[in-house]
Amino acid sequence: MKSAILILFCLVLLFSSNLFSDLKPYDGDDFDLISHRIKDDKSKSYGSGYVQSRPDPINTLPEKLVNKGLKYIRINGLENTVSLINNKPRKFRDFNTYLFIIDLNGNVLAHSGNPNISGKNMISAKDSRGYLFIQQYIHNIQDFDGINYMNLLTLEDQTQYIHNFVYLKKIDNNLIVGAVTKP
Repeated sequence: MKSAILILFCLVLLFSSNLFSDLKPYDGDDFDLISHRIKDDKSKSYGSGYVQSRPDPINTLPEKLVNKGLKYIRINGLENTVSLINNKPRKFRDFNTYLFIIDLNGNVLAHSGNPNISGKNMISAKDSRGYLFIQQYIHNIQDFDGINYMNLLTLEDQTQYIHNFVYLKKIDNNLIVGAVTKP
């Protein structure tokens, strides 16, 4: 009799825990190695009544920050915006997204991620992958205006990761406003 009750209790416990759980393993073909913020699912904590608002997808953050910078340029002028970005860089950051203003010669006018490089020529600077990223920005903006793209990093086992997302916008014939985010 005791063993039957124990078995019944174990079965009830086993089945009841699965009835109310919506958790499922996240693997297989659709497993992404990028970031949990790219997914469009809402993050919910069931049972508490609290529903967390969904964060912006990480690939849209650079475009939003560039539009914010363009709005400041339109309202305050270029010189005041450059000064504001260099003096109050946190105002122009979002998550791991940084705003910058460069000219087509590679001179950095403003950078919210590292204000120390403003005023320097970064045309020959390389990123962690070894690419000349400023030259890549200048090349890409000459072909397109308002370009949104991502850079991939391929490992030795041919696994690809997203290295960063970039959004660039040309504001006149010589200046580029852009933003970069890392997942």
